[in-house]
Amino acid sequence: MLGMGPVLADSPSSLDGQLRLGIEYEYEKAADGRERADALTLIPGIKWRSGWLTMTELLIETEQEREAGRVTDRAGKLGIRLRKDFALNERTRLVLRGLLGRALNGNESYTYAYLEPSLKYAFNDLEMMMGFRAVRAVDGTPGHDFNKFRVGPSFDLGKASEIEFRFVRNWEASTGRHASDAYIVEFVQKL
Repeated sequence: MLGMGPVLADSPSSLDGQLRLGIEYEYEKAADGRERADALTLIPGIKWRSGWLTMTELLIETEQEREAGRVTDRAGKLGIRLRKDFALNERTRLVLRGLLGRALNGNESYTYAYLEPSLKYAFNDLEMMMGFRAVRAVDGTPGHDFNKFRVGPSFDLGKASEIEFRFVRNWEASTGRHASDAYIVEFVQKL
């Protein structure tokens, strides 16, 4: 242990950010009501105190699709998400998020990305958000291009945690056909 002193003294200072750990549950129901999906996502990340980026997150998702009460498919997703906030005034922010990820299931696997501009308005411990997410299969795999409208509040639960609620309307990018609606709850612990 004594020999490690100089190495520790030369090591860089701690990260200039706050570690966060989120867990998200999503319930999605197809527009025709015949299929539903339940997804659970673990989201470790860092909210940066300085630098160009506001947040960096890793998304690890598992999903189970059901039709007529039985499981029809299981899938997993892994992605890296970056976020940049732009303050418009003391209560309003424009938030730009982008993700690059890989979806894996038994039938097919594909690489996808999304870009999501959103507007956030703060009321003390409550913040409302409204955003648009364009999701595309970047490797050309058909059937995975969607547009999503996202809206909902988030609440600060003290300095160490927050909770978000979202409603998401999802439609096919090529046809404009309503594909599904989703309800999301996410709890974030600030470490």
